[in-house]
Amino acid sequence: MKHKTVCLLLFIATLLFSCASADKKSENAGVNSSSTMDLSEIAATESGKADKQSSTTSNPLPKPKEQKLIKNGEVSFRVKSLFTTKQNIQKTLAIYGGYIAKENNTGGNDNPSENLILRVPNKNFDKILEQVLIGVEEIDTKNIGIEDVTTQFVDIEARLKNKKQLEAKYQELLVKAGNMDDILKIEKEISVIREDIDAAEGQLNYLSNQVAYSTITLRYYEKRISGFNFGGKMGNALSSGGYGLLQFIIIIVNLWPLWLIATLTWYLGVKLIRRGKNKNNFK
Repeated sequence: MKHKTVCLLLFIATLLFSCASADKKSENAGVNSSSTMDLSEIAATESGKADKQSSTTSNPLPKPKEQKLIKNGEVSFRVKSLFTTKQNIQKTLAIYGGYIAKENNTGGNDNPSENLILRVPNKNFDKILEQVLIGVEEIDTKNIGIEDVTTQFVDIEARLKNKKQLEAKYQELLVKAGNMDDILKIEKEISVIREDIDAAEGQLNYLSNQVAYSTITLRYYEKRISGFNFGGKMGNALSSGGYGLLQFIIIIVNLWPLWLIATLTWYLGVKLIRRGKNKNNFK
């Protein structure tokens, strides 16, 4: 009887050990199957969430706290003095912020003009433009454009959020990966997602800069009196004549060796002629 009891206990222990081994194998198999699951299916499911959010009317994207507006202005006007106008613009930028991004002068002396491209804080756009136009003689053209990029901001931010969530899931899969093949596949997917994240962040930074700083393009010019302008032309003629005389004198001075040779030749010629005359007189 005692022998039967011992055999029964050994049988029960063997059965329990076998069950525990089977559970452990099934658990390991579950982990490996999750690491070798269809990666493209996960990417398609997660990346499609942003599209679904932006296209579904029943669940619209959340509105931002404030509108994102890009302002651009183009103004052409006539002034009394280019120099004074430029000083006024520089003082205005020093007070309200901003800077001159590009400038060039055209027209020469007859029709002088300047072209400036200003980058100014969006909040001071109207104040700066108002100050710049104080005292101008005449405004030829004035175009102000405002572009609302609020929807673009929200859409890019939603896509960026989903891409980051997808990256986090792949990072979890990478930790659970059981072989090198799975690791390489997951790292490749993470690399693609990271490129998408960098591109989205670049778009957000660009839009943020365009919203923070507006662009004002200025073209201003002087209108000088046209016509015969006798006094002005007479002054120019005298000035040009005097300059021509000075140039003539300089040319003559530069030719001093020729004048020296000519003078010596004339002197020797006169001397020879006189000697000839004296010989004839003695005869």
